[in-house]
Amino acid sequence: MVEKLKSILKRAHWSLAIRAVIFGLAWFFLPFWLFLFIALYLYFVPFFQSRRLLWPFFSLLILAFVEPANFLFLVIFAALFYYLLLIKDLLLIDRRFAHELLILVLSFLLVHDFYEKFRWVIGGTALAYSFLLAVLVTLMVKGFMDNKDSLLFWFFFVLAWQFLVLGLFLPVSFIYQTLIVFIILFTLIDIVSGYSLGDVSRNKILATSLSTSILLVIVLASASWKA
Repeated sequence: MVEKLKSILKRAHWSLAIRAVIFGLAWFFLPFWLFLFIALYLYFVPFFQSRRLLWPFFSLLILAFVEPANFLFLVIFAALFYYLLLIKDLLLIDRRFAHELLILVLSFLLVHDFYEKFRWVIGGTALAYSFLLAVLVTLMVKGFMDNKDSLLFWFFFVLAWQFLVLGLFLPVSFIYQTLIVFIILFTLIDIVSGYSLGDVSRNKILATSLSTSILLVIVLASASWKA
């Protein structure tokens, strides 16, 4: 019985790996509209657990749309899609941690693309994009939380949007803008995640805040500030 179960799981992993390779190759070689149809099929068939990971999948599609085709992102997108399918099909033991890690990676890539596009540009378009990005990250975070307290997620959204906008004013390269804002988002996600599990204490908040402060000091000290 154990051997039969191992055989089924092994076949399932290979099946998901093949889907991920098809996802990556379709993005690299095909026009986006055709890739989109293939990606939707690969994700939604079978439909099991599709709703729970809908926003991370949507975020991956946005990244696939904005990134130029190159081999590095072919590998990254295929790996992310494979990881997403492993979570979707319940093949990872600690699915909550895996889900949170996926959101952090997607959030980092989205924030990186945002600042690469807008670097120090303050205007209506940048504010609109930052608003939509904050909404998307909030929806991803909400998707893996058991706590559905709307006030909690409004609080997260407002802070996330404020820090995304604040990053536009920093006179540093877009890489440092990305790092600074992502560290703050990572901290917010960690605190909100802990709160939803009832695992927030004064000591934990202090430890998280101290770690964040140290990382920010290191990043800020190493950045080249523009006059």
